[in-house]
Amino acid sequence: MDRVMQWRRIVLFGVAAITAVFSFYPTADKSMLSPNRARKLPDTARAKVTPAESTGVETPDVTNDDILDPFAPRGWQPPPPPVVPTQVTAVVAAVPVAPIGPMVPAGPPPLPYKFMGTMNDDGNIIVYLSHGDQALVVRNGETLEGTYKVLTIDSQHIEFEHLPTGEKQSLPIPASEN
Repeated sequence: MDRVMQWRRIVLFGVAAITAVFSFYPTADKSMLSPNRARKLPDTARAKVTPAESTGVETPDVTNDDILDPFAPRGWQPPPPPVVPTQVTAVVAAVPVAPIGPMVPAGPPPLPYKFMGTMNDDGNIIVYLSHGDQALVVRNGETLEGTYKVLTIDSQHIEFEHLPTGEKQSLPIPASEN
């Protein structure tokens, strides 16, 4: 049994010694390992591939970069034919010209408020409106966000005045069941 253990140790030591020798033994040319090296290829790799005359199929030229680039596109299909640019004629469209004269105002934008509810406060009607995520409490005669003024509030609609244009707009109040 000691003899088997002794042979195992000799073999293990021998493998470790061979591994140590080959880990320090240079296997590649030092010029291939440096980043600023000139590309040195064997003569067979430097030669360009010529078209195969016997089959009539042309093969693309292979350069040194193609051989060294593992991610270069490769395939069995021949490359597509080169794109020949065609002559394009420019077409100029007539631009409509705005009529010269007084500018007609576009009018007020649509009302940004939505009706939420009403409340009667000793004869005064208070209306709750929503504008996006905001809830607004509105009374008669108030100005909202510097743009709309509340003119009248009754049971069927709210009348606003768009201050920049001076035009009136109304927001209907839905009929409620009491």
